[in-house]
Amino acid sequence: MWVSVSFYKRKPGTSHEEFSRHWREIHGPLIAKNPKIARHIKRYVQHHLQPNASVPGVQELEFDGFSEVWFESMEDRQAMFAEPDFQNLVIPDEHNFIDMSITRTSMSDTPVVQV
Repeated sequence: MWVSVSFYKRKPGTSHEEFSRHWREIHGPLIAKNPKIARHIKRYVQHHLQPNASVPGVQELEFDGFSEVWFESMEDRQAMFAEPDFQNLVIPDEHNFIDMSITRTSMSDTPVVQV
């Protein structure tokens, strides 16, 4: 199992509430409700970070949210990115609410340990 974790910062001039609403109500469904895209994904989770919710003495993350996208294989991830709907709908929408110059992403193939 592969997990892609991406950290997002809202576009300048966009409030945290506007960012969260767009991500949850518009962008998320572009992925989750499109069978051509969703068929490549095992799990999609949005984490909307709350401003000023840090622990005393620990610096707060400089992001508004992060996502987990789970894939059965790297080939599934590559196939999702190659989907025309992903290229023509999802990627352009990211620029509507995310500052892509600050976005950070990583992949993990660590086995899942469930408690």
